[in-house]
Amino acid sequence: MADFIMDKGNRSVYKAAAVVAGNGIGSGVMAIPYYVLHAGTFGGMAAFAAAYIVSMLMHFMIATMVLRTMGADEEHSGKADILDIFNRYLFKGRAGMILRFAFFALLVVVLTANLSAYISGAAQIFTQLLPVNGTAVKVIFFVAAAFVILAGLGAVCTTEAVTVSVMVVILLLMLVFSVLHIRESAELPLYGGFKEWAAAYSMIMFSFSAIFAVPQVVEYMTGEAKLPGKHERDKENSITKYRPEREEEAGQAEKKEKTGTGEQKKQIRRSIWLGLLINLIISATVAVCTIVTSKEVTDIAIVGWADAVGGTIRVLGSVFIVFAMLTSFWSIGLASADIVAGQTHIKRELSFVIATVPALIMTLILSNTFAEYLKLVGGAVAVIIALMAVPSYLLCMRDQTAEERIEGYGEKAVAVFVFIMYIIMAAGSFISV
Repeated sequence: MADFIMDKGNRSVYKAAAVVAGNGIGSGVMAIPYYVLHAGTFGGMAAFAAAYIVSMLMHFMIATMVLRTMGADEEHSGKADILDIFNRYLFKGRAGMILRFAFFALLVVVLTANLSAYISGAAQIFTQLLPVNGTAVKVIFFVAAAFVILAGLGAVCTTEAVTVSVMVVILLLMLVFSVLHIRESAELPLYGGFKEWAAAYSMIMFSFSAIFAVPQVVEYMTGEAKLPGKHERDKENSITKYRPEREEEAGQAEKKEKTGTGEQKKQIRRSIWLGLLINLIISATVAVCTIVTSKEVTDIAIVGWADAVGGTIRVLGSVFIVFAMLTSFWSIGLASADIVAGQTHIKRELSFVIATVPALIMTLILSNTFAEYLKLVGGAVAVIIALMAVPSYLLCMRDQTAEERIEGYGEKAVAVFVFIMYIIMAAGSFISV
């Protein structure tokens, strides 16, 4: 068990998994029960299963591309983000610079809306629970989240692990109270129509979406130690006698650095499936508890859930959601800062300000509700993933040698399947039930 939690490089699989779980779980987990109710028992189970499998495949695909991009050249040595992947595989030729700029702008807008959703959602919860000023809550939430992000990736991973663990404990307490208040007449239809299933699947997929956490997991699990680059090898060869076998060994070492070692890949996969599994368990538990206790399953589950079970659930649920908002903000905020820093080559602190402060300003100026933010971000992220990440993966696999392709022989069929399922997710985000 210890080997599973901690790898040989003293990198915690659970910490990396917590980043994946935390990145996704804040994204509308309380909206899932309403859609699952309309999808029915079998429809809800099928939606959860499909969302878990498709999300895992997509996150594995992104991890593969990050590993192959992060050591491709000196610019990306040891680090790569989503935009780096698209720049490497899609944005080429004369129009490449224009496409890079356009997508960078689009990505900034999407991430800003995402961050705004968490700030706005936290403020809504606090103002409903306590007699506090909404503007003050937004500023305090932002500042509290900023301290962790500015401390770096290691701090984010550790804080995510602690916070996710606390969220699990809170959810267990909520489960106990819910079991004591199960409605005798609680019934769930066996299945709904395809429209209801697609809507439920879309919302679950959105809660599982942690694509911006994948580069963080890869960077964390591969560590900071780097093998000598070409410059260092050239310097060494100028001092010692050149030997072809030394150059061949160096080339193999560089290739391993670029694509990651077998042990590192294994730990990255474990982190991803464990993180998504934590997300699945939390989301399913919230859905079941809400449905079997609530007299009316509301579009924001905690409302009807608390009305049925009592004030304890309202308090625990509010704390749970705020923690969920924080975990998502930490991961997305760090990803946003990294993307801005990577494209503008400015200092990390300034890139963080540029990447995140507009989200705070947006919540202070606009009157959009949390659900409206989620709808905007959910559809946009689905389209971006389906239309760009999947083709990038196919191009990435095409760049592999014949020997490397053996492991991913069915990559085209998997990519097509994932592409179709993300299109369904995008369509489902516009369905009202």
